[in-house]
Amino acid sequence: MGYGLGSISNGGGDIDSLTLDGSGAIQFQNGWVMGLDATLAKMNPEGPGDFDTTDLGVNFAYQMASGATIGAYGDFMNFDTTGPVLGNTDTEVTSYGLNGGYVNDSFGAEFHLGISEVDGGGDWTDYGVTLRFRPTDATRIGGHWMMSEGDVAGGGSFEITSIGIGADHSFGRGFSAFGGVNFVDADQINTDVTTYGVGVGYDLSAVTSAPINLSLELARSDLDAGAGSVEEDTVRFGVTFALGNAKRAPENSVARSVMTPRHNALSTLIDTAY
Repeated sequence: MGYGLGSISNGGGDIDSLTLDGSGAIQFQNGWVMGLDATLAKMNPEGPGDFDTTDLGVNFAYQMASGATIGAYGDFMNFDTTGPVLGNTDTEVTSYGLNGGYVNDSFGAEFHLGISEVDGGGDWTDYGVTLRFRPTDATRIGGHWMMSEGDVAGGGSFEITSIGIGADHSFGRGFSAFGGVNFVDADQINTDVTTYGVGVGYDLSAVTSAPINLSLELARSDLDAGAGSVEEDTVRFGVTFALGNAKRAPENSVARSVMTPRHNALSTLIDTAY
């Protein structure tokens, strides 16, 4: 779970956010693996109104003895805005598709191809590649490239491209560092968003029996809409309960979001920004 306090440039005021994230995997003895992801976030900008998101994901994959994998995924996102500034909206996006790749102890690659459907009409195609590399026991590097593209009502088309890379490193004695950067480009509205963040973490299990990781991250999002730009600087504090002795970048960090992205570019944009 995490808390973020941000400041928006050009007199945009402050924005605070509360997030609850979780992820994990269940491995069966017959080679099947089920992965689960969930994010609940509430953003409160200065003034009336707020922005809430719910992001859920499940993945079933079969891993062969050679390391090759094949499976299917399903994601669900709801984003809800209220107030005179953001307007009153309630949008649901359901994504589903197939994925495959290769994984071993130090390297992993995954390709996915699927469809996202918006309630009330509209759909688009999602495809992308995620890579993960572990050069040492203490260091992990990962990144992704993905595109969501489709047609819009009244004619025309759109493309949203997301590219990101991140890493985390454990220094020992409970201390760690992490960082990541993500770039999203929406060509139809001539807008791009760059989000990057660096942070440090401390594993309390180094001094106690509690599997709790504390983290602090400094992040910035730059939105360039052609006619102007807006920056948001955010300080994020996170508390992670690392069940199963999992050691990785915090769930609410930019690094974690780009190393293990969602399966469509819009969801990945929101996850990295908050």
